[in-house]
Amino acid sequence: MQVSCLQYTAEPDVEQTWARIEPLLMMAALAGPDLVVLPECALFLSADQALSREHAVTLAHPRVDALRQWAADQATWVVVGSVIFRDGSDIRNRMLVFDRQGALVQHYDKIHMFDVTLSSGECYRESALFTAGSTPAIVDIEGWRVGLSICFDLRFPKLYRHYAKADCDLILAPSAFTQTTGEVHWQLLNQARAVENGCFVVAANQCGVNQQGRATFGHSQITGPWGEILAQGGGSTTLVSATIDQSAVATARAKIPVLSQDRDFDAPTLG
Repeated sequence: MQVSCLQYTAEPDVEQTWARIEPLLMMAALAGPDLVVLPECALFLSADQALSREHAVTLAHPRVDALRQWAADQATWVVVGSVIFRDGSDIRNRMLVFDRQGALVQHYDKIHMFDVTLSSGECYRESALFTAGSTPAIVDIEGWRVGLSICFDLRFPKLYRHYAKADCDLILAPSAFTQTTGEVHWQLLNQARAVENGCFVVAANQCGVNQQGRATFGHSQITGPWGEILAQGGGSTTLVSATIDQSAVATARAKIPVLSQDRDFDAPTLG
């Protein structure tokens, strides 16, 4: 399967962001991938939570519909890494999966909220904006069983092991990973999740610095089940593509049978 990740900078303005997405979609159309993955907060990224809430979208939003229509026109699977989504009275960090006909076949709400204060002084409180998800989600894409995650989820191995035990060959991790944490942890975490579960990990990440000074790391990465980096972007706008071979999953899991040997254990009571 041919996979392409779109890497760009999202702004606190949907139309400015769309002006960056559209050329990458044109490049992807020429490459003819089976699956296109956009990053987290694909249409709008702002440090202002009131503004983010104001610009939350639904499936009827013109640019969400444009991505759906592009999937149908190109007969290509499109995963919108996430959008700030209005779900009744809740705001969700929601991934949308469109099939080759442009039908919404799955969605996933980010489970783990990025609530941290970094040593750089950056402070993030996603839980003040988003209602967290509580349910993992799997979708079948071209014969592949695909687990869904978003950004900070990458730091929680339990979710990825759940997907591996559910026979997922591929896990998606679209992100808006910060420059500060990305420099030290991004490549490491992508490789760790791939190796410990013997599966592919495809992680489209935002890049650059937007108008409000939010700096994201880029380096979108496609990682194989043996930990090999099949493709990786730099720090600027680009399309990151690779062909992934499903047979590599069985090979990796046969060499290191961590799933069949994974056992529950009794943990001692602490305190």
